[in-house]
Amino acid sequence: MNVDTRGAAALLQKMDRVLILTHKNPDGDTLGSAAALCRALLSLGKQARIVNAEPIPSKYDYLFEGLPDESFEPDAVVAVDVADVKLLGDPLEEQYADRIDLCIDHHLSNKHFAKALLLEDDDAAAVMPVYRVLQELNVDITPAIATALYTGLSTDTGCFRYSNASAEAYRMGAEFIDRGADNADINVRMFETKSLGYFQLLSRVLESMRLFCGGQVSVLKITRQMLDETGNADDACEPLASISRQIEGVKCGITMRQKKDGTYKFSLRTHEPLDASRLGALLGGGGHMRAAGCDAGPDEEESLQILLTQIAKELDCSVE
Repeated sequence: MNVDTRGAAALLQKMDRVLILTHKNPDGDTLGSAAALCRALLSLGKQARIVNAEPIPSKYDYLFEGLPDESFEPDAVVAVDVADVKLLGDPLEEQYADRIDLCIDHHLSNKHFAKALLLEDDDAAAVMPVYRVLQELNVDITPAIATALYTGLSTDTGCFRYSNASAEAYRMGAEFIDRGADNADINVRMFETKSLGYFQLLSRVLESMRLFCGGQVSVLKITRQMLDETGNADDACEPLASISRQIEGVKCGITMRQKKDGTYKFSLRTHEPLDASRLGALLGGGGHMRAAGCDAGPDEEESLQILLTQIAKELDCSVE
């Protein structure tokens, strides 16, 4: 069932031992939402902990400073910024797919898998509905909670550069700063600090660039060999997804990243008139109008052709 802010707050109020789930390939929004919610529940005298199927990138360590790392049997499970149980990753999907009591999300593509869903698909980030719920619960927004909320908002709006950065998003960002979030430090951490290995990887990836549809689509390919030879983990690929869209004249950037099992994940970034979420859905994925993701099939080039064919159709041009 769908619930509003008050309904989500009422459900959380009844929970005592809460497990908070975030999506695989964790980003600032899912982790910021989880960290803010976890700290809020702890402040209300509840037990709470955060679980992710994959290692959390070290650049997000500051979100979890001081949080207790205790195991307990949860009486409730909450997912944040998760549009589909498949996005939880193994083994969390297998263990909790039918046990999620509440999901707080902002993806229009949400599969309504939770027993209760707070979905605000006009919001730029999941931290926005999370913040409204915390207000409904009369939680004291400490600097640590404000930092987590600002992290999610800043990362999902590209440091307030993307079209989803609404006036309300700016107002909330200002509130988080007023509450103690160090926006300058967070923005430096998220957008301006890169390792030498990242730039070595970037150089290799740019050499792989291919253009299609008369230069309106750019494709980058990141192989395991590139990652291994430059000493990078998978999280180094996150900032690369937006680069392919930054080229003048490009309407869609596609970044193909090879996973450890040899298959590929596609990250899609679009400008008008293309809808990244609708394109990603062609391969079973989803996301937002300007940013989405999906997994390729066994043959990544064949999967790429499916996307290119549809893009060419929508742009009324040939794939070449």
